[in-house]
Amino acid sequence: MAHTEAQIRRAIKPLLTVYGELNTSDVKNLLHTVLTFDAEDNLPSPTRNEPRIIQRIGNIVAHQADKVKVYDEGFIVDKNHKPAKFSLLNPVTNEVIQPDKVTTVKEKTRRFTTRKVDWEKVRDLNNEIGDQGEEFVLEYEIDRLVETLSMKRAKAMQNVQHLSRLQGDGLGYDISSINDDGSPRYIEVKTTSGDFSQAFFMSENEKRFFQEYGASAFIYRVYNFNKEARHGEVRIISSFELFSDFNFDTTTWKVTPK
Repeated sequence: MAHTEAQIRRAIKPLLTVYGELNTSDVKNLLHTVLTFDAEDNLPSPTRNEPRIIQRIGNIVAHQADKVKVYDEGFIVDKNHKPAKFSLLNPVTNEVIQPDKVTTVKEKTRRFTTRKVDWEKVRDLNNEIGDQGEEFVLEYEIDRLVETLSMKRAKAMQNVQHLSRLQGDGLGYDISSINDDGSPRYIEVKTTSGDFSQAFFMSENEKRFFQEYGASAFIYRVYNFNKEARHGEVRIISSFELFSDFNFDTTTWKVTPK
């Protein structure tokens, strides 16, 4: 069944979480990375030379009566720009993120999305406990926003995105959320059934991500994880702590024929 405009709007939010700001053409080019198009979506539009779902993206802008509109999904559309501009809102201040921050986010995203295959992550995603750990942290983080920011659960759910499922592993992190001031928080989940001292694996791409994003990046170290109960203990590790309190040993290599 074809996706509705409301479903498309909900999918635009995780795109803006990654890119900060996009125009209509960008959204049309990137929507497939967060939404699986079905056969009806891909049918040709009867009025335009493009698939129906791409036309529906344009309809979001065309059906907007006001030049500037704030959407409940957590972004603003400004029709004063040609093409129209979609911008992420800070959910705490309800203000558009600043242009210099948008530029920084876009530059960093371009660098990390070029690395499509992260072999350590492929192994982790095939590991049931790793997958369950991410789901556990997703709920843990939603609860954190509800408790620390007194945010309604529905709004907290909008601000915690499981991006490794939507965007693949090229970004260098699993889940996006927000800090207390509404700024982005990037979360990489590492889960083991053993105690906190048990080693976990990081890929070179993940390590580079933490070196570059610094104060915005966190390891959510899930340990003593029980697969049956789908529950464990969590320690949040900042980027500073990661590089000051932990050792890095090279133990794996990707091997290809010469």
